[in-house]
Amino acid sequence: MAFIQDGTPYFPNTRFVTHLGKTFCKTEALSYPYHMDFPKDTNPIELLHAIEDGDPGLKRSHLGNALAFLKSYLPENSWVGLYVDDGFRLILDAFQGTMACERIAYGKGVVGTCFQKGETIHVSDVSTFPGYICCDAAAKSEICVPLKRHGHIIAILDIDRPDIHDFAPEVEFYEEVGAILTQWL
Repeated sequence: MAFIQDGTPYFPNTRFVTHLGKTFCKTEALSYPYHMDFPKDTNPIELLHAIEDGDPGLKRSHLGNALAFLKSYLPENSWVGLYVDDGFRLILDAFQGTMACERIAYGKGVVGTCFQKGETIHVSDVSTFPGYICCDAAAKSEICVPLKRHGHIIAILDIDRPDIHDFAPEVEFYEEVGAILTQWL
């Protein structure tokens, strides 16, 4: 049970740790950034690494928190999620945003094409992408990053923005994010 002390959440067995100049609250009950309002200039890669606490039982929780954190850096109405390969198609997994397509065939839409080609695909204006699958009417631009383990694609990181946006300068960043997320799949 959480108690409030001086407006600060407190849990029994709480310890505060500092990682890269930010304070995090670690408890047996949860692990979360102590200061949730990070300045926009905070390096999100450093904070994504800070989510990991070594508990293999929390991999899915880490994944959900990482996606929520990533979404907080994007414009309102953006969508961030994963499509996991089930051996037959890509299935919606953890995500943050509006309801989405639950199944995507290999080679279909931006997600399926990313899987088929095995490389990051970014589309600044989705209306120009042949065979685009509209899972979210607000989406205007999209980037998909293949997440690989032992050279095989296990999932696709999919990010949709509600504006026309050139992801080209951000490809390396999203590929690094994908590498972090892969450890929790």
